[in-house]
Amino acid sequence: MDIKSLIKNLNIELTCSICLDYFTDPVIANCSHSFCRECLLQCMWGAGDTLTCPECRQLIQISNLVPNPNLQKLSTAGKTIGPHLLQSMVALATCDQHWEKAKFFCEEDRKLLCDSCSITQEHRDHRILPLDNAIAEGKEKLQETSNMLQKKQEKFKIAFRCMRNRKIYFREIAYAFKESIINENEKMHQFLWDEEALYLQILDEESKDNLEEIEEKKTKLTQQIQNLQQMILEIEKRLDKNPLEMLQDMKNTLARNEELLSQKLEVSYPIWSICYITGLQEMLISFQRNITLDPDTANPHLILNEELNSIKYTSVPKDLPDNEERFDCCLTVLGTQTFTSGKHYWEVNVGDKTEWIVGICENSISRKETHSLSSKDVRTLMGFTSEKDFFLWNSQCGFYESEPIHVVGIFIDYEKGHIAFYNSIDGSLICSPPNIAFQGPIRPYFSSCYPNENSNSGSIIICSGSKSANDVNYYGNALNDK
Repeated sequence: MDIKSLIKNLNIELTCSICLDYFTDPVIANCSHSFCRECLLQCMWGAGDTLTCPECRQLIQISNLVPNPNLQKLSTAGKTIGPHLLQSMVALATCDQHWEKAKFFCEEDRKLLCDSCSITQEHRDHRILPLDNAIAEGKEKLQETSNMLQKKQEKFKIAFRCMRNRKIYFREIAYAFKESIINENEKMHQFLWDEEALYLQILDEESKDNLEEIEEKKTKLTQQIQNLQQMILEIEKRLDKNPLEMLQDMKNTLARNEELLSQKLEVSYPIWSICYITGLQEMLISFQRNITLDPDTANPHLILNEELNSIKYTSVPKDLPDNEERFDCCLTVLGTQTFTSGKHYWEVNVGDKTEWIVGICENSISRKETHSLSSKDVRTLMGFTSEKDFFLWNSQCGFYESEPIHVVGIFIDYEKGHIAFYNSIDGSLICSPPNIAFQGPIRPYFSSCYPNENSNSGSIIICSGSKSANDVNYYGNALNDK
């Protein structure tokens, strides 16, 4: 091996592979590679107590680093004698062609030249420098490059420290945001819990009042029944008397009878306070779906508009194909959409109709015969007017008196078997029956109900997903009527 290679190998052995300079305070890792202690510690910024070897990528435990004083001594010696070795190399340098002492350097060919080489035709137009000058220029350029790289390295180190600090900062900010979200939601939870407690208290009080009223009316009805029974017995006795006595007492008997007959029958229906739920409409609107009607399921007495979002009763049935999907007996039409999972919400504008039914049903519902609204495959809400009062009915919640409803919101959670009905005008809960698992695909259900002398012929309109009950223009008539 020539002296040039020996010096090169010596420099490699005495140089840190991270900073590419002679070792300073070298340490040996458990993988047998050596590095400057400071260089190695810089590599572990933000990495904890372990890092991977820059040479072989093996795991290094910082606690297992061993100082290497012998390598430090060799590195110091190499740093001291390095310039002298380079001068010796320059003194020993010879050209490849004439084996004479090299005195010049050709920049174009990157070759050492002797006196004879420098005057040959081969290097005539090349830039040839004295060897000392070439070495000086080379050192200067390398030093400039080294300085630029060091500045660049320092910028990257500063950026690295900034990123490390930013990582800590972002962790702190994320924690602060998380705490803020938790605190804000705790306040909202507490607010909702307080609302829940208040409504439950009101419900308990109303339940007590309704039960007392029912008990009072039961007692009154019992007394009225007893009075009627007594009157019936007296009349039967009068009928058994002789005609003259019967006619003499008939006036008083008929007067008492008229008084009893004029008594009104009072039946008590529970009236509940409206349950407003804060933030309900904002939550429901995120699950709103565009529902359209399936004309293949529509009863012949129902007229659907072109947009398939409105139904109206007609006394003259339309001539429609008698397909398997069509309802024959019930004034019913289903939505086109079928749900087998997820949460879904839609709104139905029933306007001033005096009788209507909306909700959902299982896709397997019978179409060719009358089906019961109390069956498990139908979950609906019915609204109807009786004389001057408006009532709501659900198979699980029963009958109860209510203010007229103009827009009904329907929410389902398929996985929970849950359905709930809302008054979309004021955002209050109408009823939420107990959860029962759905047995298959479900579809929106609409019924106009058969008209009578007290009912009107208004339409049922499915609200589009782009409109809600808060849209005053869309629901202006319903709001004004209310």
